[in-house]
Amino acid sequence: MTKVEQTSQIFDQQASVPKLLFLAIMTIALCSFGPMSIFASVPLAIAFLLYGRLIGFGLGAFSMALLWGLSLTVKGFPPALVGYYGSAFLYALVTAEIVLRNINPVKGLIYMGLILVIISGSLVVAYDRLSPTGLKSEISQYVSSVLSQLKKSKQESSEVSGDEERAFDDFVNKPEALTNDIYSSLPLIVFCVSYFGLWVSLYVTLRNAIVWRYKAVYKYSLRDLTYFKAPEFFVYPLILSLVLWLGADYGLPKESEVIGRNLLYCLGVFYLFQGFGVYNDFLKFLRIGGFIKTLFIAFTFLLASKFLAILGIFDLWFDFRRFFTNSKKDEGDTI
Repeated sequence: MTKVEQTSQIFDQQASVPKLLFLAIMTIALCSFGPMSIFASVPLAIAFLLYGRLIGFGLGAFSMALLWGLSLTVKGFPPALVGYYGSAFLYALVTAEIVLRNINPVKGLIYMGLILVIISGSLVVAYDRLSPTGLKSEISQYVSSVLSQLKKSKQESSEVSGDEERAFDDFVNKPEALTNDIYSSLPLIVFCVSYFGLWVSLYVTLRNAIVWRYKAVYKYSLRDLTYFKAPEFFVYPLILSLVLWLGADYGLPKESEVIGRNLLYCLGVFYLFQGFGVYNDFLKFLRIGGFIKTLFIAFTFLLASKFLAILGIFDLWFDFRRFFTNSKKDEGDTI
């Protein structure tokens, strides 16, 4: 009996209502823990794969209704949690559909990610139009609140040198400029969050394929996702984005900086995926795995995501993988 068959029997015995509720509670818990909310869609996606679309939809609807009711009746309950859970449900649904429809993970990432961008962008535009004060005004209020807190913290601290104090004052005394930068960056924020969120959901779900593969037959593996290659013609809009962004200081209209910055980051997210694939293969080549590999990946994303994107760009010409000879499969173990 193979490892997958043994595991399948164990999970068959546990495929019950308590396990389903555990997945729902895990999703809610991840949604409430700030940065960890990026993984919140994974338990829901696994619920879709183990129990099917109908039960998955029912679980999502029940949880949303419960959270909505709590936000209306319980004082101090964070209403943002309802939005986080709704986003996690959407990402889980898209991730599960990629698996259930046997779509290549890279193809699914591109097309389903575009759908998420359209949905998210439409919601942002609708909110901006329907909000009494407008989205930019709300961003301005939030920025002013944060800068006021920073000023208060700075006044309570006496460990600030002259140069640092001048730089700090220059930053906090320009709330309008910061508001304009955030508002003009909304397109790249929507685009990058949509694609990166879906990529994380797909990556973690496929990495834990041993949990659900006995229920949902999927002919692709994690390797197919990590071997992401950005199209070569992306180099031309990449160069254009750099020209527009930097050219604003050399005579181009000021709007070109905004266009160039948005275009550069939107393209950069694809090179980030490619660079991560190279980095992942490099860690396997060094035979680094398990929890240590997870730490390497987490810290690299947090501290050196731009390095991964640059690595992905140079991989177009150098094909770094040809230097790696360790072909150990990368699926089935947990993150």
